Amino acid sequence: MIALLLAAVLGVMSPPPTAPPDIPPLHPRPTPPPAVAPATMLARYAAALAVNPTPAVLSFEYSLDQTGARDIQQTHRVFRSGLSERDELLTVEGKALSPPGIHIFLGHRNRYAIEALAPRPEAYIFRYVASVRDGHHVDEVFATTPRSATGVRIEQVTIDGVTALPDMIRFSTQVHAGRGSVAFGRVQKHWMATTASATATVAKSPAIEHITFYRYRFPGSLGASTFSTPKPLPSFAPPRY
Repeated sequence: MIALLLAAVLGVMSPPPTAPPDIPPLHPRPTPPPAVAPATMLARYAAALAVNPTPAVLSFEYSLDQTGARDIQQTHRVFRSGLSERDELLTVEGKALSPPGIHIFLGHRNRYAIEALAPRPEAYIFRYVASVRDGHHVDEVFATTPRSATGVRIEQVTIDGVTALPDMIRFSTQVHAGRGSVAFGRVQKHWMATTASATATVAKSPAIEHITFYRYRFPGSLGASTFSTPKPLPSFAPPRY
């Protein structure tokens, strides 16, 4: 192990070999220029955020995979209306729960909505970093610095070149030295989170978490009973003889 490490370090410190005359040296692919001026893209971004709110009423499912000090595999189904949320635990370690575990949260905002995560010019300083090809168009990447201290900071946002909405948001947290990213994409006519990944140090051990969101639905309303605390099932004592 030590020999391999030293070889790797020396390889980095030594000058790269010169290519033979008949073999041209490799060059990195040039970064494509921005399709529009960064200032124009930021103006489009602010306008797009203003007219693409996350629906107040929706349902979706998500899978959660966590490895580290504690390994977790779960699937959930979530119903939201305003600040009310019903989270149903459907499976644990691949085994279905019947009935599912139900948790009701009131006054609970959608943590993965673009309103909650997307950095805004009034709260962050944006600095153009690069452009990246995304199929037939070009996205623009911006580094972001919060204007005031915060426990969770957005460090980078990739803005979709067509919609001007965030494709990818990268963040860090002071708690547990966490780092992660959330990817967004078009779901029907809405812009929703599709995946989220994070790493952190929990109980002095590294932990990795990955979430995949799917089966989005956007009903007009949800019944009031959706957010009522479920009553416990009746228990029956065996008869005495």
